[in-house]
This record gives sequence, C-alpha cells and structure tokens, in this order.
Amino acid sequence: MKRYLIIAALVSVLSALSADVDIKSGKLRLVIEDYDGTVFLYRQNEQGSYVSLLDSKRYSVNSGLYVLYGKNVQKLSRSGGMRIASSATEDGARLTFTLKDKFECTVLFTFMASDGKENDSIRVDISLSNESDKKQIEGVRLFLDTWLGENSGRHFSTALRNSLAVECFFTDMSRERWIQSSNGDVSMRLLLWGSGITKIQTLAVANKDVLGIPVWAPRFVPDRKFDSIQSYNNSALSVAWEPVYLEPQTKTDICFFITTGSSRTLPANLKELRNKTGGASYSDRFALDASTSIYDTLVPYKNDVAESDDEYIRSLIERVRELEADPDSMNREEILKLNAEIDAVLLKSGR
Repeated sequence: MKRYLIIAALVSVLSALSADVDIKSGKLRLVIEDYDGTVFLYRQNEQGSYVSLLDSKRYSVNSGLYVLYGKNVQKLSRSGGMRIASSATEDGARLTFTLKDKFECTVLFTFMASDGKENDSIRVDISLSNESDKKQIEGVRLFLDTWLGENSGRHFSTALRNSLAVECFFTDMSRERWIQSSNGDVSMRLLLWGSGITKIQTLAVANKDVLGIPVWAPRFVPDRKFDSIQSYNNSALSVAWEPVYLEPQTKTDICFFITTGSSRTLPANLKELRNKTGGASYSDRFALDASTSIYDTLVPYKNDVAESDDEYIRSLIERVRELEADPDSMNREEILKLNAEIDAVLLKSGR
C-alpha cells in the first residue's frame, strides 16, 4: 500500500510539471507550465526548427511577471499560496494567477499574422484586479531573461539605436518605439509605443541578476556591462507600467505586442501588424484606432533643420548643465529626456 501511495505521488508530481498548454500556430510555439505559470515562447527559423526566444533552461527559468500590491512586490509563481490556471483559447492562451483576497492577474496571449498568412506575432493583454476589501496601489512589471543578442555583443536594439550593450533605462518609448533581441537566426521585438499600446513607466536593460528580483525599481548602474558575480554577459530586460490606485473589485489593463522574425524577415512594426490583421478574424477589442495611431515612423525632432543641429545640441547641453548645477531642484527625468534628445539628434545627423 505504501509503495502504491509513493508511485501515485510521483505520478501526481510529474503530471504537475508537464505543460498544461502547448500550442503550435504558424511560426510560433507557446508553452505554459501550469504548475508554476512559466511561459516558453519559440519561433521557427528558416530551417523549420523551433528556437527559444528566451533563456529557458529548465530549473533556471527567470522570466516572468512581478506584481506590486500595496508595499509588496511578488513574482507570479507557485510560491506564497498563489493559485495558477492556464488554458488554450480559440486564438491563443490564457494564464491566471490568483492570490486570495489580494489580487488576480490574467494574461491573454492572442496569435496574429503580420503577413496575413502564418502567425508570427502575439498580442499580450494583462489584466490586474484588486481582490482585497480596501483601496490599494497595484502595478505590473515584466521581466524577460533574453539570450539572442548576447553572443553578438549588441544585446538589444531599438528604432533609434543599433545596439544597447550596457545597462540603461528609458521612461518614454515615443522615439525608441520598440526593443528587439536577435541572433540573426530568429528575432523577438516588443512593441511598446503606438495606438492601443499601454504607455510604459520604465524600460530597463541590465544583467539578469539585477532585474530578476522582487522589487519594483531594481537598482542598476548606467553604462555598466551586463556582468554580475553570478553571471557574465547575461542581459535581460524589464518593462514596468505605471502603478494605479484600485478600488476593491476594480482592475487595470495593459497591452503590448510581441513580433518575431527570422534570418530573412524582420519582426513587424505596429503599422505592418495592423495592416495585415485588421480583418474580421479579430474581435473588436483587438481593433487598433487608425485615426490616432502612431506607427514606427520616427517622431520629427523638435528642430528638424540640419543646419541648426549644432546650435540645438548646444542649447540642450546648456539646459542639462543648468539642471545639474542645482542639486536641490534637479529633475532627473528631464535630464534623461534631454540626453535622449541629444543622442537622437546625433544619430540622425550621422555622428
């Protein structure tokens, strides 16, 4: 009898560790392990082999979501009494994390085809609700342990920058538009600006040990390489959205897109994605507003006259110096935006 109970327990554990959701759709494969809510995303290369878009070594998977509720930050996983449920949907999958009497976070993955034929993109909708009996602040932070760009030394790129090879962060994606990880064989791009996409609070790239911890704003050192005591050249990214105060039984919603590519095709931008997926096959809640949409064409600079770029840069530098000269009233966010503007003008003028 004892042996039977042991065998039954082992079967139960093995069943729990198996994938509850495993969907192949077009060029993509989405796997969700129901036991701990771990998500694996794969993309077919030109040879037809599925390549993981994230560092997904079993027993060392770091990618996931962190939720801020009140003064606490918790990674969404089996620990801490979290209830996890996942299921396939008509056009993707749903993953729900519930912490009784505190919050519920649901992630909806919807497959999309940027070429109008085979699915190669995913719309991600995150809903976070307050399940407590009092008003509290809540927020969501996404952490992705990437690997595609590590061997090339480029690590990441954006619409403005060919390479992000040191720790840095952004508070506005209106010019950067997206962030991409690629190894030339496959690519993954997160679309973080445009109609229907939720504005971020911060996007940070750093060593995975810096970002993969249960705090809302991880501390990192700008311009430091992606190294730590535990790992070398190991980059990751973190996206946080503005926390909001929620009344009991109310929720906040977040939306962004993941597009993918191969050695022959670049990941789609928002305009391409909308042009190919605006048909009746997608429900109204996924429709993008064409009248207000801002696509991956770069926003014009405040001063777009080449002859006056030098003068404009000097004025920006002077403003930065003025702000830094008065530590008591220094606005760090404004300084970061000014420095980003300087970088953008220099990039535009080929310097």
